[in-house]
Amino acid sequence: MMNRSQSRRKFLQTGGALIIGGAGMSAAEAQRQLATPGAGEDYWEMVRAQFSFTEDAVPMNAANLCPSFRAVAENVSLLTADIDRDCSFNNRDKFGNLLELARSRVAAQLNVSADEVALVRNTSEANNIVNGGLPLQSGDDVLIWDQNHPTNNVAWEVRAARYGLRVRKVATPENPQSARELVDAFANEFRDNTRVLALTHVSNVSGIKLPVRELTRLARERGIHVHLDGAQTWGAMDVDLRELDVDSYSASAHKWYMGPKEVGLLYVRESRIDDTWPSVVAPGWGDGPQTTLTGARKFESLGQRDDAALAGLGVAADIHDLIGPGRIERRIVYLAQRLKQGIVDAGHELLTPMNPEFSHGVCITRLDPARRGVAVNRLYAEYGIAGAATGGLRLCPTIYNTEAHIDKAVAGVAALLG
Repeated sequence: MMNRSQSRRKFLQTGGALIIGGAGMSAAEAQRQLATPGAGEDYWEMVRAQFSFTEDAVPMNAANLCPSFRAVAENVSLLTADIDRDCSFNNRDKFGNLLELARSRVAAQLNVSADEVALVRNTSEANNIVNGGLPLQSGDDVLIWDQNHPTNNVAWEVRAARYGLRVRKVATPENPQSARELVDAFANEFRDNTRVLALTHVSNVSGIKLPVRELTRLARERGIHVHLDGAQTWGAMDVDLRELDVDSYSASAHKWYMGPKEVGLLYVRESRIDDTWPSVVAPGWGDGPQTTLTGARKFESLGQRDDAALAGLGVAADIHDLIGPGRIERRIVYLAQRLKQGIVDAGHELLTPMNPEFSHGVCITRLDPARRGVAVNRLYAEYGIAGAATGGLRLCPTIYNTEAHIDKAVAGVAALLG
């Protein structure tokens, strides 16, 4: 087994070589190292070594913010320094190609075309582009999940107040026993004037995972636009947007994708791009109401961007390809199930369903609101595990977490919650 210093050096060289052509191991060698069959704990220790956090402050709140892969952070730093040394148009010309390379890799992972992908700043911005851009009229009905993030929930209420839309919230069973329960909760609320169904793939406040494909099938029959907030699934699941059949999808690179900060994703189905308006029109759009930008690129006409961060997304995409989205998904399910079982065995109640059919990486232990902040602070101070107080005691493990991290978190929860 290689030590952490060796594996980190090889990993960083790989990211740099693949994205900016630097010296280091070949792509074939990197593929051999990280695409090794099987995924024993030695392999995941190697993955953990690609992050700079210490064992005294272990992140377990991927639903909010993840550390970037070292290769991503160091590439962003190097490219930022490159811009500061020479910010001329001549030097920055290379970033156009790096942006398109990142776009094409991300699109391939999601099984969509590059022209359907806009690289925006985060999920919130992407949600609001869809909210503000769909051609809706006074009296149109918008159906939302009551567990949506505020940018896919309150934002709809704000638009409704301005333009006379009707927004209705759907509640789902707290502990679903079947996909039918979740589907029916929405399907029973469809109306003839329902134009939008705004969902969240996995809830950040309960951990419930919705049966999206079943919902899109029913919505498609009625001509309803389905928007899916994927903040808790991009980088955590092997997402196939063609299979899910959504009209639009939003996500952030700073969460489960473990990429650069302030880079986000907006997918818009090709057939819906032309009739969806952008939120911002900046230089690069062109003259007049019709843009010269191709496809979903019109949604990223945002003025000056962080070119280094956008290029860093390509490094993150390379790493995800090397490890494999399917293997990442299986690892997160394994860690989440180990965590949930440990918490239940310690005598505590989960808010998140135990069944992985209805949950994924977001794991929430039921806890009185008055106790949550103290529990989160003590778990960090005394056990070195960084969680959150969202919905209860929230712990969200991902691929940089090891079995030892999970067991330490369980021990902390057992001791602190009594």
